[in-house]
Formats: sequence, C-alpha cells, structure tokens
Amino acid sequence: MPLPSASGVVSSHEQVLGLLDLIHGVVWETDPTTWRNTFVSAQLGSVLGYTAEEWTSIPEFWDAHVHPTDLPRVRAETEEHLTRGRPYEIEYRFQTADGRWIWLRDYITPVMEDGRLIKLGGVMLDVTEQKKNDASLRAAQDRFAKVFAASPVGIVLTGLHSGRVMESNDAFLKMLGVTREALIGSDNATLNPWVNPADRAEMLRQMQDGPLRDFETQHYHLPTMTARSLLVSAETLDFGGEEVLLLMAQDITARKEAEAAQALSENRFKALIQHSSDIVTVGNRGGYVIYTTPSMNTILGHAPEELVGKYIMDFMHPGDHAEIMRVYAEVVEGGAGTIRTCTNRFLHQEGHYVWMEWIASNRVADPHVRGVVMNARDVTERVTSDQALEESRRTFEALFEHSPDAILLVDFAGDMPILQCNEVAARMNGYTREEMIGQSTYVTLPDGEEFLGNPEGNEEFRALVRAGGSVHMETLHKRKDGSVFPVEIHLTLMTIGGREMMLSIERDITERKAAEEALASSQSRLLSSEKLASLGRLTAGLAHEINTPLASVMNALREARDYAQEYRDSVDVPTVTPDDHREIATDLLRVISEGEGSAARIGEFIRNMRSHTRDTVSGVQDFDGVKLAGDTLAMLAHQARNAKIALFLEQPKIPVTLRGEAGRFRQVVTNLVVNALHACEERGRPGSSVTVSFEAEDGLVLMRVADTGTGIPADVLPKIFDPMFTTKAVGKGTGLGLSIIYDIVQGHFKGHIDVETEQGVGTTFVVHFPVPALT
Repeated sequence: MPLPSASGVVSSHEQVLGLLDLIHGVVWETDPTTWRNTFVSAQLGSVLGYTAEEWTSIPEFWDAHVHPTDLPRVRAETEEHLTRGRPYEIEYRFQTADGRWIWLRDYITPVMEDGRLIKLGGVMLDVTEQKKNDASLRAAQDRFAKVFAASPVGIVLTGLHSGRVMESNDAFLKMLGVTREALIGSDNATLNPWVNPADRAEMLRQMQDGPLRDFETQHYHLPTMTARSLLVSAETLDFGGEEVLLLMAQDITARKEAEAAQALSENRFKALIQHSSDIVTVGNRGGYVIYTTPSMNTILGHAPEELVGKYIMDFMHPGDHAEIMRVYAEVVEGGAGTIRTCTNRFLHQEGHYVWMEWIASNRVADPHVRGVVMNARDVTERVTSDQALEESRRTFEALFEHSPDAILLVDFAGDMPILQCNEVAARMNGYTREEMIGQSTYVTLPDGEEFLGNPEGNEEFRALVRAGGSVHMETLHKRKDGSVFPVEIHLTLMTIGGREMMLSIERDITERKAAEEALASSQSRLLSSEKLASLGRLTAGLAHEINTPLASVMNALREARDYAQEYRDSVDVPTVTPDDHREIATDLLRVISEGEGSAARIGEFIRNMRSHTRDTVSGVQDFDGVKLAGDTLAMLAHQARNAKIALFLEQPKIPVTLRGEAGRFRQVVTNLVVNALHACEERGRPGSSVTVSFEAEDGLVLMRVADTGTGIPADVLPKIFDPMFTTKAVGKGTGLGLSIIYDIVQGHFKGHIDVETEQGVGTTFVVHFPVPALT
C-alpha cells in the first residue's frame, strides 16, 4: 500500500527505500570492478553505528573493520564463490563504531551478465546473539544430538535403493511438515516428498563419483503441498551390509526468495517484506494501522486490508493494554530511531490470543514511512515454555522452602559440597544456611573427618548410589554443637546441567525412636502379663490334678501306718502265726505300691508343669509336635472337664517333627485351645468339643484346632489378630493371645495361620508349619 510523503505522493523508489529500512539487517551494494561501496541501507547506523557517508566514501572501509583473523578467510571464500557466480553466505566478525566485535552473516548475491560479474550486493545480519545461543546449545548437548537432532539442517537416513526412511531429525520433519511416526518406515511409494521425482535419480547418478555437495532440488511441505527449495548434500554409508543414503538438506527457500528479490529492482525488496515470516505493521502516531504484511493472515488469520484504519489496541489482550500504550507512547515521544521491545498477546481471528514478541521503531519522521514500524514474531511456544518453567521453579521453591523435612542439594563430585539447603536442614543440624552451603556433606556425620580422609570409601559410596539411583537408610548425624541424633535419609542421584547431583531428603527421627522404644517396652510388659495369665490358667488345673493323687498317697500312708502298727503289736503274740505276719506284710506292700503310683503321677504333673512354664527362649531344636500337644492338653484337661467340654487329640499316622523352640509351640497350642474352650463355654451347648489334629500337606505340617463353639462374626474376623483387640468382658482377656500366636507362627516358625469359621457351627484355626530340612 503506498505511504504518503511530505508532498502527498511517494515514488516507487521512495517506497523501496522505506521498505529497505524495515529489514533488520544492512543491505549493501558494491562495484566489483573498483570494490567501492556504492549503497548501504539506513539500518547501518542501528546495527553497526556508522553513517552511510563513512561506508561509501572511505576507501577499503569494510576491509579495515573485518576482524584481522577472519579477513584472509573471507577474501579466499569470496574469490572461490565469485568464480561460481552463485549466491552464497559467509560469516565474520566486524568492529562496530563503539569498538565492539559482533558476528555478521552476509547473504551475498553476484549479478552476472554474459558470464561477467557486473554487480555485487547482499544483506548483513547481526547474528552475535545467535552465535552465543549456538555455543550454549553445543555446551549443553552431546555431539551427536547437536549435529543430528538439534541441527537446523535437515538430516535423514534412507535405504539407498528402497528409499525406506530409517531415521530423521526434527529439522527435516519440519521441512516436510510431517510427524516422526508418519515418516519413519515410509518409502517413496507411500510418502513421496520430491516435487520432481527425477531429481532423486539424478542425485544418485551424480553420487556414483563420490559424496555429493550442494545439489539443489525441491520438496513438498506435505500438509500444504507447497514446494520448498532445498540445498542437499548426500553420501552413502554401509550399515551392516546395507547401503544407506545419508541426506542433509538445508531449506534455502528464504534465500532463494532473497536472491530473486536482489535480482529485481523495486519489487525485489517489497517481495522480501511481503514474504517475511514475521508480521510487519506500520501504525500512525495515534495507534491506527496504516499498513501490515500478508503474514498477518498466516500468523493471526486477519486479512491485511481489513486491519488498515483499525485501532491497534482492538487486537491486543485487554490485560496488556496499559503496557502496550506506555511502550507505544515512549516510541512516539522518544523521537526518530527510538526502539522498544515488548512481548504481548495478540488476538487471532479465531478468537484466541497468540503471544508475539514485537519491536517498535519510530519512523514517523521518515517521509517514506511516516509511522511506527512494528516487527512481530510468534513466540507462543517460547512463552508457554517459559511460563511452565517459571511455574515449576516456583513450585519447587515452595516445596523446598516449606517442606517439613530437611532438603539438601549436594555436588556428587570431590568432597561432595552442599550446593543448596533449606532452613529446616540448617536448623536441624545446628547451623545457619550460610554456614552449611559450601561445606562437605560429611560435616553432618559423627565420623565425617574419617570419610573425608578415605577416597576409596567415598568411591564405594558413589558406586552404591549410582547402582541403585537412590538409597534409603537410617544413620546418625552430628550437630554443630557436637550432639548426635538419629536421622532417616533418602538419597536420589540426578543430573543437572551435565553435572551429577545428589538430592538428600532427611528427617530427624529422635521422637520416633523414643516412641518405638517406649512401644517395645510396653509390648514386653503386656507379653509378660499374658504369660502370667496363661500360667494362672494352667496352675488352676494343675492344683486339681495334683489334689486327687495326693489324697490317694495320704490314704495309702495312713493304711501303711495301720498295717505297720498291727505288725508291731503282733510280735511275740503266741496266737499270731508267721503266715499272719506274711499277710500283714503283703497288705503293707500293696498300700505302699499304691502310694508310690499316686506319687509318681504327681511327679509327672510337676515335670509337665516345669516343662510347660519354662522360658520359651530355650533354643531351636527338632521336637515331636504331637507329644508336646498331648502334654499341653493334659495340663488343660481339668479346665475342659469343669466346662463339660470334650478335649480330643487325634493321633496322626506319621510322626510330626517340627523345628523351633518347644516353649513357643506350647504357647501356640495353649492359647488356641483355651480360646476354643471359651468359645464352647459361650455357646453353652451340651456335647461341645475341642479337637486338635495334625496332617502333612505339600511340604507343610498342618495343625488344626477345631471347636464347636459360637463361631466368629464377619465384622470381627478381620481384627482377631490385632494387638489389644478382644470381644471378652473387661478382666477376662488382654486381647494379646491371638496377636502373640500370629507373631510366633510367622516370625519364629516362618509359617502362617488361617481361620475357617461359621457362626453357630464353630471355628477351626489351621496353623501351617514348614517341615524341617533333613540334616
């Protein structure tokens, strides 16, 4: 669209010059015969700080300001390219007016006529920041990733003859506009990007003499089916006996367009602006659109002609209006050449907003422009990524600073210095945050000095962490004042910026350890209480079992005394014959024998009592489970008889040998049988019984304790092995019996216990004991 001049009419040449000033690069032209600079655009001042007069009037001005190290190379490459007569690009360092050295990328186009060079021109772009970014990228990525994955040059591997795509980098995918999934594995029959299929055959023909360089062709951008100009280098590789084509493609579409623009006069520069990937908009002092490029339609979906005359703010996010108006006012009021950069949200034609980075330049006084030039670029992906990164950073900082646990970030190399820690970590170890940062993490260990002096131990620790990626442990820490306390630590190895780091999350477990000790002590007391309760039940039965034979012994002694008295009184009595004495002696021996039998039964009960109540920590040994079960049932027989409950022990057909501490086995049998007796008592049904049986099954010994009692309700069953859980009245149970059984069976015998129950029918506890290995 023509722009008004001071006289009201702007010539085509003036429009060209005005558009040239919109290019953020220096356009130049040189006479190749005299090597005198004949033209330079107004951007020379903003990019290099020199005036056009200095550039065109001072002899060898360009040579004098190219870096001395780069000048020979640039001259040599220029001579080589000029012999070809084709456009080329070259990079070199150039000194600005304020003494800085910046990197320039020079896109140079030789103009040939009848094979003779008649004109040389180009565009110099400041690529200093790009060079810095490239260097940072190279430092952060390995060589293969930089060359292949992140390269701006498209790289693809295909079968030489089949054309099947084996691998591709993102740049090549972007050139074609396809996904990796769509491209990998395809061939020219299923996905053919060649605009002219004959180009591939020609490329292979030229490669018969060796690797191919600078082969120009065209590929389709497949989603839009638009042709893109490519500069291709190719060579063949041998991959496991298969010939593979390595193709490197540079999208030179923009350069080809630039070359076409250089070849034309007025329209060539206008075409450059019209086909810019950025949006170039010109607004007047009041903020109304005078002109915008067709890329407005491509990027934001608005037809350029529809925006002319519209207020710029109508296309900006309301939340950004204040900032945009301030920046725009600064540019307008700052005078000619004032530049400001800003990032804001622009309204897309479909109603959503797009993040754009825009540079506003005051060209109000320029008669060829007469407005504020705004060059805008879509940076939505970058802003979204930055916002996500910032949100992640804030989240991490909040978690880091407000975590109840101590968090330390440690350098995994050397003495493992602490790079960062939160306040909890510093306070827990008795330091300030400033004191901890920079010290070795070993400063928190009681034997830290010993670790620092043991490089081999350090390497063993690193190997341990690397092997698992993370380590969880409990250890001791030493505070600054020398006091030692227990900590729980979780270590995780990670890589940040190419360096191995260790994230340590630590927790002071002093209170937890104290609580565990108190709990263990309490449990020990409760276990002792349960043992005493069990002992009381057994001794009550034992007293009754002893009283009966004891009474027999006493009767036998009284009878023996009477017979002995009779024998003594009959001595020297004439009427008492020797046969009478032998009869008295026989009766005396009989009652003595009866007393001995009763006393023996008392002794057997006492031995059973001692065996049953001795300390359970009697050592692991093999024992006869059936015999010990029978002994235990004998101790409980009185309790069963008083409750009128039948107590049975079914003798198995094979020996039952178990391994463990016999006392613990007796405790299991006692508690299970007593519980079964109680269940039968609660039901109060005549004919109730408790049966203990054994059987072998799949390498296990199964002991069943079955009763015909009340059964266990469904809501109670999941909790019967919980410590302190009981359904008995207060004072009739501790709630530890089944919990102790569970711990003994699983912890000591390495077995397990199951329960089968039906309310109103009865309950069976099935204890699974492993069979001892033969020795």
